Amino acid sequence: MKQSDDEKKEKRKYFISVAGEKCEITKEIYEVFYRMDRRERYLEERDFKKGVIIFSDMKRNYCSAEGIIPDKNTDIETEVINKVLMETVLEAISILNEEEKWLIQELFFFEKSQRQLSKETGLPLMTISNRKKRVLEKLRKYLKIEK
Repeated sequence: MKQSDDEKKEKRKYFISVAGEKCEITKEIYEVFYRMDRRERYLEERDFKKGVIIFSDMKRNYCSAEGIIPDKNTDIETEVINKVLMETVLEAISILNEEEKWLIQELFFFEKSQRQLSKETGLPLMTISNRKKRVLEKLRKYLKIEK
């Protein structure tokens, strides 16, 4: 006698990783956990698109506070050049699709290695490497940068 899809779903076990160990949990807790996880990632992606930097996350995710707080000794010309460069980079990133933006964010803003990203996502290392090359080439062409 074959099991229906509903019966299979009922017997499915749900796990989350806690401190590096897999823990079995109920379906309800699993759904809430991943809904909250996805919401957090969505908010981080939205903040990234808008250029929002959370002060408490500066060192871990983006850069040091010194890089954000303006130096009173810097001349206005340098500030304008830096602002134009930042706007140019953000504009270039805006041409990317969501998957490409995510990849750039993980590799360059969150400073994850390709190997680490491979482990987290389950994608082969070469897939991540090839996608990175394609995205960087796309940005290079958009910014008209020669190799």
